Amino acid sequence: MFRHEIHAEKPIKDVPETDLATSTEPSIVENYLTDEARLIVGKAEKVFFPRTEAHIAKILTEASKNKIRLTVSGAGTGITGSRVPQGGIVLATERMTGVFERGSTKNLVSYSDLGVKYTLYILEDAEKNEHYAIAPPGTPLEALKRIFDEKNLLYPPDTTEMTALLGGTVATNASGARTFHYGCTRDYVRRLRVVLPSGDVLDIERGKVFAGEENKFDIILTSGERITVELPAYKMPDLKKNAAGYYTKPGMDLIDLFIGSEGTLGVISEVEIKLESQVKNVLPVFAHFTSETDAIKFEKSLRNLSRSKKPDEVGIDALSIEFFDEGSVRLLRTKYPPSKIPTESKSAVFFEQEIPNEDVFNHLLENCVDLLESCNVLNTMASLGMDWLKEIKDIRHALPELINTIVRSKGVHKVATDIAVPEGAFDKMMSYYHNVGKTAGISYAIFGHVGDNHLHFNFIPDSKETLAQAERACALLWKKAVDLGGTITAEHGVGKKTYLANGKRKPLLELMYGVDGLRSIARIKHAFDPNHILNVGNIIPISYLEDISR
Repeated sequence: MFRHEIHAEKPIKDVPETDLATSTEPSIVENYLTDEARLIVGKAEKVFFPRTEAHIAKILTEASKNKIRLTVSGAGTGITGSRVPQGGIVLATERMTGVFERGSTKNLVSYSDLGVKYTLYILEDAEKNEHYAIAPPGTPLEALKRIFDEKNLLYPPDTTEMTALLGGTVATNASGARTFHYGCTRDYVRRLRVVLPSGDVLDIERGKVFAGEENKFDIILTSGERITVELPAYKMPDLKKNAAGYYTKPGMDLIDLFIGSEGTLGVISEVEIKLESQVKNVLPVFAHFTSETDAIKFEKSLRNLSRSKKPDEVGIDALSIEFFDEGSVRLLRTKYPPSKIPTESKSAVFFEQEIPNEDVFNHLLENCVDLLESCNVLNTMASLGMDWLKEIKDIRHALPELINTIVRSKGVHKVATDIAVPEGAFDKMMSYYHNVGKTAGISYAIFGHVGDNHLHFNFIPDSKETLAQAERACALLWKKAVDLGGTITAEHGVGKKTYLANGKRKPLLELMYGVDGLRSIARIKHAFDPNHILNVGNIIPISYLEDISR
């Protein structure tokens, strides 16, 4: 029988608790008052820069004692306002760059970049032929990539922004294009150390603590106090990618409650991740079509072939599949020449195909060409080599940047979705995207991770009037996704996002789980954080927590 309880422990003290940097300098604090999207601007009195677990515990203990709101901040690459403080203090994790050393340092690896030293353990389970790493939360994904590249290893989650910090990506269950092949962040987290608002630490190893038949967990603090956590009754959509609310399913693993909880339950102080073998060679293919119908036909064929491939077969097996609609292609054409974005192109698909060895290259290339020609491809650009892969990925990443530049020049912001739907509902959702976009009469672009039926719809308003109109139209898209069994956020998380309903702002997650679902989330947060200090406003508004306290 699996146990459903876990005992907390005291934090690891590897440096003096007094060695803790802080700042109240307005120019410093200002750096933590918004995120990449800049949809909202927050306020805070002070920023703390912990370097160790003991530092985090000290900050949380004092904040809880004095009931001071505390917002956890990563690299600021999010776009939902999750790290934007609503008063109080900020706990910035960027200096959490050194792993807690224990025992032998034989497997300790270090890497320095721009004067910052990152240390982590890379370990091997020879019996299972597996590798994994133990890393601090303040390590950027790009630093992890450089470290693992030297060892011919791979940490598969590939968020769009590689400057994101590891802890932040775990807190949001981030994912990206290669989720199609590998899965999302949750699939690679083996263990977490999490500092609770009480200052106690949970060391949670996957496969050790499960919800029992009563669907609850018991947390025993070092003081002897017992926290009972009852999981939400709502049912999550049956999707590979979903970052909406606290994870729940019957008999679930405790570690999954914290992955994707957006810093509302505790602060991650250490992460253990599973690694894969490095991809040897990748053939990136950028294919253009004269119609969206042909592009969709191609991506569906590509997806089906990839999923039907047997492990011992040499066949098409895409690592990622990305889609661009006509509005996206039109925007890219303003930056790139016809040699990259053909004038006749109305839609495009970018995919990555691993080439396991030179002997099968020609066979795989022929299969790709045959498939492309059967879908009336207009133009194809493909070449082995990291330079070409980087160039195509730069084109993909340039698209949201172009949109942001346009809307900011108009004094507004984009209105975007992060919707994923079940495969059987994709065509209906795609048709609805265009119907709503054309009816609104506002420029829009649709692009993203089509392999997972996960696209980003971006309205591009040019005034405050069209901005309000776009927000009303966007609410229709979210509602449609829910009606089709999908999610309102596949990879970005909920953060502090809202939607417009009859002229009033409502929490975005209410669309999926209703008022009762949000109340169950509030009860879980209250159990861990009775003084309501951690990342207040994320996932659920403060009013739900205040109702519990009354």
